[in-house]
Amino acid sequence: MSDKAHSHSEIIQASWRRCQSFGLSQKNSPEIVKLDTGDWGDVRDRSHDLIATTQEQVLPFYENILVNSNSLVLLADNDGNLLSRWGRPGFINQMEKHLFDEGTNWREKYNGTNAVGTALQTGEAVAVGRDEHYLIANRYMTASAAPIFNSDRHLVGVLNISSDAYLPTSHVAGMVKVMTQSVENQLIIATYRHHCHMLTFNTSSDNLASQWAGLLVFNETGDIIAANRRADLLVGQTLVGLDIGSVTGISALKLSAHPEHHPLSFIGLSKYRLFGTIKRPVNRAIRSPLSAPFPISGSSIPSQKAAIKPSERQLQHLDLGDIKMQKAIRQAQSVVNSDIPLVIQGETGVGKEVFAKATHASSSRAHKKLVAVNCAAIPADLVESELFGYVKGAFTGANTKGSIGYIRQADGGTLMLDEIGDMPLHVQARLLRVLQEKAVTPLGSTESYSVDFRVICATHQSLREAVAQKKFREDLYYRINGLTLFLPALKERSDINALVNVLLPELAGEISTQIDDDVFALFNRHPWPGNIRQLVNTLRVALALSNNERVQTHHLPDDFFLDLRNDVIPLSSQPEVTPRVASWRESLPLLYAETEGNITRIAEISGVSRNTIYKRLRMLGIK
Repeated sequence: MSDKAHSHSEIIQASWRRCQSFGLSQKNSPEIVKLDTGDWGDVRDRSHDLIATTQEQVLPFYENILVNSNSLVLLADNDGNLLSRWGRPGFINQMEKHLFDEGTNWREKYNGTNAVGTALQTGEAVAVGRDEHYLIANRYMTASAAPIFNSDRHLVGVLNISSDAYLPTSHVAGMVKVMTQSVENQLIIATYRHHCHMLTFNTSSDNLASQWAGLLVFNETGDIIAANRRADLLVGQTLVGLDIGSVTGISALKLSAHPEHHPLSFIGLSKYRLFGTIKRPVNRAIRSPLSAPFPISGSSIPSQKAAIKPSERQLQHLDLGDIKMQKAIRQAQSVVNSDIPLVIQGETGVGKEVFAKATHASSSRAHKKLVAVNCAAIPADLVESELFGYVKGAFTGANTKGSIGYIRQADGGTLMLDEIGDMPLHVQARLLRVLQEKAVTPLGSTESYSVDFRVICATHQSLREAVAQKKFREDLYYRINGLTLFLPALKERSDINALVNVLLPELAGEISTQIDDDVFALFNRHPWPGNIRQLVNTLRVALALSNNERVQTHHLPDDFFLDLRNDVIPLSSQPEVTPRVASWRESLPLLYAETEGNITRIAEISGVSRNTIYKRLRMLGIK
């Protein structure tokens, strides 16, 4: 994709430069370039699934776009050929009507800067205002378009909404993105629904039916073979090719056996807790290896200590002996039943959401709902409508029933705004009014609704610095910053052993598992850049590799040791190694004897992985 820009103005400026390079004049009329009958038939055949999916499975849910506004929905293929259109707005007659005929090409070199052609050129969603069209003849309309990618991430088309009305650009652009993802989701489902498992997930169990939920597909061996772009965004990395167990922290076996339509939750590789549901393949084999009943365990021996359910965990349950954590807990307890707003600050993965939920569970509001909203995970175009709600017909593409919004859902309970530093500035202004007036006005309405909730904000960044840089409103900062609690990084905590002992029952279930002292020693020496989230994933891997037996150092994942390489072993603790000889075949037996078989130490001294050491020992017949 060429000319990929970083801002709206850069996208438009780059497009205008391309138009000039094509030799176009702003006074030109659009060039009507159409496919001949034979080529048009081939294009229609190739795009049959895309057209049918858009028309039959997506547009019916957004028919109010066509009913409530003077808008036109366009679908083009990956070469810019107009495949189909829906709606009958009068502005078509303002222009050369053949421009909107099926088979007409909308690339920039024929039609100047326009949403369809520019989205194709950049591979990005784009909105083009009236005067941003390169050709003066096209400046009677505004348009927003977004590219469509199939299950293999190949660009297959563009979806566009055009109008001559002054519609809110942000909402139209947001709806185009949502509709586009809905098309992509349906293409993925159509491709894999018969033979693969699907996991739909999002930031809350309340928005799993949303079209901007994440969707991934995994096969019977647990390999992720397809995922939508939203899934990658939620987890924070490209998912195709990864193992579903490593991504969710739940084995493929357990996921596939989880009851359909019953929500589950996980963190895995993501930066925050996610919620999801499983859909089994339509043609599931009766004797599929993933068909075993849930739960499955290798032992019936109960754990020595029952885990406290996360929903029941209160502040006192977080006190495991660390002084810094005790200070944060003590401060939170002192204001737990007041309306003093809290800001929980700490590195990613230190447990800010867990702390917020424990605060809510310890308060007099515990019988009401805690609504957790991750401000960084909601598309910027939709943050306002998701938080404050909207009424029927509030904007193009609005749900015909309206939406109550997260703030009103939290009435009587607690509203947690995670990563509030990523909230757009215009939304910050509206949130400030809500907090001041204790009332919220949905988009498109003049009626206000009284709300009563405790607000808890969480952030990994310094809001003071964000205020100084004009990225966060100062007045909102002082409104939400009643008390700031600082959670320590895991490497700073003195209670790692106790924390591990609390996490084990949650991760191991009914299996009673012991951990070697050497493992605890490494845990207390580790820098833990991923904090508690990294610890949880490390324990999950170790439990899986130990096969329900005692966890030893060689059960720890290889990347755990990468963070330890800069942690130099004191010379006094290193064994006196025989001077290096010509071959590892000669040196390895000596190292093995001198370290008393400590594989981790041998790997560190040799500068290779533990797996390599094990392989070489087997080749020598030592292990």
